Amino acid sequence: MRRLVVIGGGISGLAAARAAADRAAEVPGGLDVVVLERDADVGGKVRTAREDGWLVEEGPTGFLDNEPALDRLIAAAGLERRPADEAAAHRYLVRGGTMREIAAHPVRFVRSGILGPLGLLRIALEPVIPGRDHDTGDESVWQFARRRLGRQAADRLIAPMVLGVFAGDAKRLSLPASFPKMAQMESEHGSLVRALIARRRAAKSSGQTVGGPAGPAGWLTSFDGGLAALPRALARTPGLRVETGVTAQAVRPRAGGGFVVEREPGPALEADAVVLAGEPWAMAPLVQDADRELARLLGGIDCPPVTVVALGWRREQAPGVPRGFGVLIPRGEGYRILGCLWDSFIFPGRAPEGHVLVRAMLGGAVDREVGSWDEGRAIEQTRADLARLLGVTAEPVFARVARWPRAIPQYEIGHRERVAAIERRAAAMPGLFVAGNALDGIAFGKAAARGVAMGEAAARFVIEGRVV
Repeated sequence: MRRLVVIGGGISGLAAARAAADRAAEVPGGLDVVVLERDADVGGKVRTAREDGWLVEEGPTGFLDNEPALDRLIAAAGLERRPADEAAAHRYLVRGGTMREIAAHPVRFVRSGILGPLGLLRIALEPVIPGRDHDTGDESVWQFARRRLGRQAADRLIAPMVLGVFAGDAKRLSLPASFPKMAQMESEHGSLVRALIARRRAAKSSGQTVGGPAGPAGWLTSFDGGLAALPRALARTPGLRVETGVTAQAVRPRAGGGFVVEREPGPALEADAVVLAGEPWAMAPLVQDADRELARLLGGIDCPPVTVVALGWRREQAPGVPRGFGVLIPRGEGYRILGCLWDSFIFPGRAPEGHVLVRAMLGGAVDREVGSWDEGRAIEQTRADLARLLGVTAEPVFARVARWPRAIPQYEIGHRERVAAIERRAAAMPGLFVAGNALDGIAFGKAAARGVAMGEAAARFVIEGRVV
């Protein structure tokens, strides 16, 4: 029997394992698919906690329903989707100490006060700003936004958006790596506005929807049991052997082909192919002996700390929490939290009847000190910020903190070149594949799609002895 070892039991690793297991019948003698996960449960950063009627996502909130590979995984798992409430369309941003809705309608946006007259005029001039081809070089998200939309929009809109997505610094993240759709729109149309007009015309003629400049169209979605329902369901796939509480320690090429995977506890596993699907900092030491340059490249991807603080109140204690998705907070407004989500208005069943659940994020690339705080200090700071922001001063009836010492991978300037180098080094070791969210998409759906692609590639390699 041939064997595939997948290291990492997050959504990407389990998607890879599922994709490979689906082709096991094509392998002469069969295919043993083994998933090694160091934690006690699968899911990686997807972690859903239930406590006394509260349901808290300690990692990502949900996914956009626009990724075909993820659609197939959900169908195979037999799960029913739960779309977000329509209230999730209402999103806010702090400007001048006041929460203002980011309205889609141009007139309402102008009246919001997020941008001043000069900032609005600068955005209106975007269609006449010369475009550039992003295949010819790299630039930061902030540089791109300043060039196309002006400094006000870069500071007040784009920088906080980057905080909300990556917990990252817009001045350090690569635009074509972090938001490839924006780069593509400018490269193809020379202007974001012209690109949106062209795409909406095409979508109207085809009956499809189109997303905004920052990302694809889609509706935020989860499951009744929370996002962790999918990795847990995938782990139950027939033909998979999922070992939790087991840490991979090294991946070494085997004489004559294949690999030896050392693990603790347990004896080493011989494998015909290996999918690395963990976090970059965790994958790097595994290949240190086999390829120091690959280890250096993986280990060079920054993953700053993020702390998630979930607080709950009775509804009458928190009347200032509006029905909506949440709020982003630009740096310079005097808050430590990066923003917060109003979970009980996004998905039903996240709080007991008559209660409201708010989840705040702290830290990231712009405030690394938070990573050293204990839970008590994180709660204290969050309460102080929410008292100022939402007027909620009552003692919460529920509190839960998730501390991630190394969280979201940062796609910094030069990331595309780093990814190309990682893929070249991995290809030089036939049978080694790299999944996870460290290379080309941090979103739940993107990580799943890369896992499927790498699992299928690993299965083809085992079947045919080569990468197709």
